[in-house]
Amino acid sequence: MTLWRAVAAGTMGAVLVGTAVASELRESPESVSSITFGDERTLFVADSHGARVYAYQLPAMEAASRSQAFNLRDFGSAVSSRFGVAEANILYHDIAVHPRSGHAYIALSVVNDGQIEPYVIRADPAGELSEVGLDTVESTSFPLSETPDESVVFWRDIPATTFTITDIDYASGSLFIAGLSSGEFASTLRRISYPFEGRESISRIEMYHAVHNQIETRAPIRAMAVMELDGAETIVAAYTCTPLVTVPVDQLVDGARVRGKTVAELGYGNTPLEVVPFEAMNMTGESESFVLVVNRERAADLIRLRDLEAGHLGDGLTEPSKSVKAGVPSQSTPLAGVLQMADQDPQFLLVLQRNLDTGGVDLVSIRKGAYLRLSNFVSEYNFPDYTYSPEGAQIRQFQNMLKIDEGFPELLRDAEPEK
Repeated sequence: MTLWRAVAAGTMGAVLVGTAVASELRESPESVSSITFGDERTLFVADSHGARVYAYQLPAMEAASRSQAFNLRDFGSAVSSRFGVAEANILYHDIAVHPRSGHAYIALSVVNDGQIEPYVIRADPAGELSEVGLDTVESTSFPLSETPDESVVFWRDIPATTFTITDIDYASGSLFIAGLSSGEFASTLRRISYPFEGRESISRIEMYHAVHNQIETRAPIRAMAVMELDGAETIVAAYTCTPLVTVPVDQLVDGARVRGKTVAELGYGNTPLEVVPFEAMNMTGESESFVLVVNRERAADLIRLRDLEAGHLGDGLTEPSKSVKAGVPSQSTPLAGVLQMADQDPQFLLVLQRNLDTGGVDLVSIRKGAYLRLSNFVSEYNFPDYTYSPEGAQIRQFQNMLKIDEGFPELLRDAEPEK
């Protein structure tokens, strides 16, 4: 496998209904472009280059005794040392959190002597690393039909096959697969029941891109999540440049041509990395549902579920956008250098991020409601002679909590003495 295949591994679409027989394999996939859990024993792995999805049956794991933050700074160095290569020779593709143990699963490729090998590794909050044996763990797989032709390339040397699978998600007994297919109408959503039973449902997907002012049929979904909006399962999909689109799952029938509803434009010149739904405490101390659209070139966009539902039930964007952002309101969050993100547990989001000071890769937790790492910067509050005002007691308490999260308990600040 060549380097561009691993770097560009993604997804784009197809149009026909296919039938195929799932197989039991004991061999590694050709690539690991995306991963997700079906349950605590089932890990799905998408192989974009091999045009196949795998379901691995993992051994039972003990439940996490408590919520514990990851603070694995210089994680990339530990990974590269394990494989005996330079840090630049590790290509990270996706992360997922085990629903029982809370351990991180990381999909990556190792470049060594001109060869690229795919791996999934596991990390716990203490930093212990282990490899998931993709060639030894019991698995079944499903081959995809109507996949892109390698003769079609982007930017001279990136074949369309690297976009066969751009993202996957699992819900209600089905694996949803976004990507490209071989037809002129390339953007595709596939749906495969699990356990794999030999049928592949393929739907053509189109959407209106308000910034481009055109109906787009070729551009694949780059990141997605299956969510419940107004009581119905819905694909919430983000595209390059960055329209946010909703697609009702009940419209995804064999051979259907489906137009998604564009509910927001989140900014041009950007590739979305993840669509992460989660629950968190809001500013009034109540639990609320949110969606975080994690971006490569822009800050992440935090969206309230109630606003997303309102946009989904409305008319959507049907006219050219006169501004960079339009539609469903979103809040920009200070999440720079993010490579991948997953919902960790009720308290934290798990983030694989590029350290902007060292250039290395960190695996760390970010507290929901904060959406930042306090130790990523030095602010006025960090100076030893800073005095919190009586009105700043909440800020002091909040920062103390983040200091504990991030492994700096010695920096806790007591309440200011009364004068």
